Amino acid sequence: MAIRASASLEVRRLLGDLESDDTVRREAAIARLAVIGTRAVRQILEHLAAATVTRAPLLLALESIPDPRSVDPVLEALSSEEAAVRVAAIRAARGLLSLPQGTRVLDRLTALALNPGRPGGERAVALEALSVLPARTVRPLFEKLRDDPAREVRDVVAQAGVPVDDPVSELEEAADGWLARDPEALVHLVSRAAGEAPLSTLHRLIEKVRSKESEGRAARRRDWGAVRGALHVALARRASKVALYDLREALERTKDPLPPDYLMAMGLIGDATCLEPLAVAFVQGHAMEDADLWRRDVASVFRQIVEREGLTRRHGPIRRVRARFRNEVDELLGTP
Repeated sequence: MAIRASASLEVRRLLGDLESDDTVRREAAIARLAVIGTRAVRQILEHLAAATVTRAPLLLALESIPDPRSVDPVLEALSSEEAAVRVAAIRAARGLLSLPQGTRVLDRLTALALNPGRPGGERAVALEALSVLPARTVRPLFEKLRDDPAREVRDVVAQAGVPVDDPVSELEEAADGWLARDPEALVHLVSRAAGEAPLSTLHRLIEKVRSKESEGRAARRRDWGAVRGALHVALARRASKVALYDLREALERTKDPLPPDYLMAMGLIGDATCLEPLAVAFVQGHAMEDADLWRRDVASVFRQIVEREGLTRRHGPIRRVRARFRNEVDELLGTP
């Protein structure tokens, strides 16, 4: 990211202050660089690569500026021969855990925290850094280190306490961006917590999972699609239509049969606005491989909504479907 010449000069001056013997001056420079944020990262990393005596303050300056460009230099600094640099790198790594590249950082910090050959103080700092993660992620680590030989590590575990099993909180953490890497585990979590979780949490999770579906290979997308279906059923069972728009869009856009939960949710809360998307899914089923069951279930939900809404061929929603799919309406309605 390009920055103005004046800002670049200010960053250069602040980087000079990091070399000062005056602690107050160094801390003030770190705080100011944090305010400047990602605009300062390039220069900080350039100085970090060339520095010989100021690496720790430079790493501390990165602590409050999560930026993907910092991942490799910070991970490299974790292996420094200088203890102060290693500790500063651990602190800088904490902010990187929330990035898409955070898995690498998580693995390194976890390995460090578990390594009895590393100094207890450094392991404790690593454990404190990992404490920002959701409870489901750090619980096994905390349990394993509860009786660790290093007093510093035991103190951190005792102060934090072993995270309590709280599925609703874990679901809220997932909605805030801490999605589990295992879709099946998230489906299980939804089944445990969806009855008590706020509806807004379930809605936010649908948006998060929907974004996740666009990534990876087809099999992985199907796995995340199953999570979204489970969330839709959870909302529908609580008579919430907050994500009905997403159900309609999923039916209109699918090129393959969706997991059964989508039609189950549609059957529970679908209304007249869902008839056209259902008709689209029914017609597109012609091109799907082995989709007879899919088309039969779509037609069943279509008729269920028609009956629940008390619609006839004279009502607008049915007439609109007939205008688009004249040859399909009788089959959808189950009439000759």
